[in-house]
Amino acid sequence: MSTSLLSWATDQPHVFARDVQINDTAYRRLDPEYYAWLRSKMNLAKLAANAGQLEQEEFNELRLKFNAVHEWAVEHFGEAALLDAVRNLDARDYAPPVPEPDTPRRVAPPPDAARPDDVAMVDAIRDRALALGWTHDSLYATGGSTRFTFGRERGLVCYLRPDDRIGEVTTHSIEIILANDVRQRCYNPNVDQPWIRRVK
Repeated sequence: MSTSLLSWATDQPHVFARDVQINDTAYRRLDPEYYAWLRSKMNLAKLAANAGQLEQEEFNELRLKFNAVHEWAVEHFGEAALLDAVRNLDARDYAPPVPEPDTPRRVAPPPDAARPDDVAMVDAIRDRALALGWTHDSLYATGGSTRFTFGRERGLVCYLRPDDRIGEVTTHSIEIILANDVRQRCYNPNVDQPWIRRVK
């Protein structure tokens, strides 16, 4: 769960650290303490909405997201544990998950400037990735703008550094493990992602 109430789920939670970064978003495994902190932020959002500092529509959207978090937390931790965490949390001392400041990763190398070590890392998983539906461009392309957008113009190779490792390779994403063991994912632009709903 991110601080903006975006959720990300895995069927292998034991593989991941408590905090995981995916592209520019930091997620933390939801526990009663984190739930209590998110609830404290919702209380502040409600006060801001009542004072006219936050649009009611924005608050309603946050409330819907938080209600889903609340239902999941009650089901998995129980209401008593959540209330206990709310009573005992000092939100001023709580350190929420934050994205790693990593400016170099957010800027793609200029075209044709992929480092040999990065290309070698992609070479090692290329056949497996291609078999899972990745394209050559989604792995190796180095063109496009300097904005941080993982898409058809720039491939996985643009987001690797020599001290990174490649982890899980699936149809939907390829995991990048940073030197400090923070895990990020680059998503396959050629397939529909499970969380995307097509509106007709």
